[in-house]
Amino acid sequence: MRQPGDPADVATGRGAELPEAVLADAVRDTGASVGLVYVLPPGERVLHLVLASGVPRHIAAPWARIPVDAGIPVADAMRQRRLVWLGSQEEIARRYPRLGIVLPYDFMLAAAPITDAATAWGGIVLLWPVWHPPQLSPAEREAISASCHRAAAFLRQAADSGLPPRLPDEPRLLAAPPHHADAEPAQATAALSFTERLPVGCCALDMDGRLTFINSAGAEMVGADAASLLGHRPWEVLRWLHDPAFEDRYRAAVVTRQPTSFTARRPPDTGLVFQLYPSDTGISVQILPAAEEPAATQPRATVPSMAGPVGAAGLYHLTHVATALAEAAGVKDVVELAADQIVPAFGPKALALMTVEEGRLQIAGYRGYSAELVARFDGAPLTSDTPAVRAVATAESSFFPSFADLERAYPPAVHQDKMAAWAFLPLIVSGRPVGSLVLGYEQSRPFPPAER
Repeated sequence: MRQPGDPADVATGRGAELPEAVLADAVRDTGASVGLVYVLPPGERVLHLVLASGVPRHIAAPWARIPVDAGIPVADAMRQRRLVWLGSQEEIARRYPRLGIVLPYDFMLAAAPITDAATAWGGIVLLWPVWHPPQLSPAEREAISASCHRAAAFLRQAADSGLPPRLPDEPRLLAAPPHHADAEPAQATAALSFTERLPVGCCALDMDGRLTFINSAGAEMVGADAASLLGHRPWEVLRWLHDPAFEDRYRAAVVTRQPTSFTARRPPDTGLVFQLYPSDTGISVQILPAAEEPAATQPRATVPSMAGPVGAAGLYHLTHVATALAEAAGVKDVVELAADQIVPAFGPKALALMTVEEGRLQIAGYRGYSAELVARFDGAPLTSDTPAVRAVATAESSFFPSFADLERAYPPAVHQDKMAAWAFLPLIVSGRPVGSLVLGYEQSRPFPPAER
């Protein structure tokens, strides 16, 4: 069997895409619960996440691109050409406060550089639950080192063959091997019958948080039929669960692989306890009636409005962007950080940042748009009737779920960028608009109030 880095892979053109075995072997040989592989493209200053294991895309999104000079473990490991080990949440918070703010959970982390004698190619990040010993074992260190060496050899051969690394728009996710792939139909039927006999609710979530199973008791307890829940995240369907605290418990279970729980109140006054038990393949959830509390301390049921609060993922994305921008030293840093953090975290396909200079909107930076298209809008006078200029003039944001919406507001508009939805946001410093930010989306988007 060929190993990653085999010259045949490079010769046939497959060498530009890092093999999944680089990460799969590191996760298997170290017992890590989460794994990430970053690649630094030639001539760039931003690490790109290309492989991920044990974590869904929406949790990994804020870390999809990391500037090489950022105060982040994988960036430090690559720059300093050494392994970084963080053995506790306290150590993470002390040494990497930005990471501790965005992922305030108990886990252990190792970051190792992918390097050879001449080049720093990227890095590997691995996470473990807190029951891992306080230090890496020699065998684990050797496994991490071997994976890094194999990745470096592969990328070196690809580069020497004139093939730069292939960078996917989104990281490739490695599927966890099923624990019971060989289960007999009779066993599956018996398991289903077992859950139906239980007097309490139980359900299953995949790693992305989507419901894959719920028994009859569980559906009855949450007040919904199974068909309306399957394939959806519960807090996105059940309005009384649409609270960042509940989604945060799911995120904690995924990141830490530790059991956790929360209590919710189904209107009008039914208290329920949700107990989460995570593994590499998903999360098992037990639903129980909550013990009655004294009336004076019982929280009243509140049903969120249709606008809804910002979800936990959104709050952590905002925190991540804010902490990243706080480290920016100038306009160039702001442009790069905005593109590297907002694009993967919030989903736009394209981004343009414009600043006011001498009565015109000048393009300060962009991502996802062609240089030819950007040049058409560079230097637009502030007297122009465009949504980007309006954002500066009024200090108000505008959102267009489709081109028809944009055309209704601006009849002269011409569809030039092949996008399907847009957001135009003012950039405000000390209460004064100084520019605008344009986000373009490939598909129409409703822009609910919480997202706006």
